[in-house]
This record gives sequence, structure tokens and C-alpha cells, in this order.
Amino acid sequence: MSKKKKEKFIDEGYTVANMNVEGLPWFMSEKHVKAKKKLVDLNLSEKERRAMMRGAFLAYMPVFLAILTGFVGAYLLFLLLITNR
Repeated sequence: MSKKKKEKFIDEGYTVANMNVEGLPWFMSEKHVKAKKKLVDLNLSEKERRAMMRGAFLAYMPVFLAILTGFVGAYLLFLLLITNR
């Protein structure tokens, strides 16, 4: 039995297949690329970026709580209706 030596892989830099396919988690459309570039161009510090995220979170919190309250209320109403037979 003779062992064959493995040839060393050399990356020539060409693309065999474009893996930027719509529907995959890493898909970036032109719109996403422009929006990301626009955000980078703002030159926000880490502190400013966190403040922006916190503000967005606090703005959506009432909507989230209302939806959560609706689901919990519907679940409790369902339990109330099936236990009172």
C-alpha cells in the first residue's frame, strides 16, 4: 500500500458559485447593503449605538406588552371556559 501525498490547496480567488441566495440567513440585497453602509457612515460610538437600541426597545415595549397581555388573557379565558363545565 502506497500513501499518496495530498496536494496543497491553493486558492485562486475565483468564485465557483454565488452563495448570496435569497432566503438564506446571510443573504444581503442591495437595499440591505446600502442601509448598513448608511449606518456605518453615521460614525456612532458604542455608547450612542447602545442608547439608540435602548430607545427602540423602549418604544416597542408597550406594543409587546399589549400583545403578551392579549395572549395571556385569551389563554386564561380558555382555561376558565373548559374548567367550568
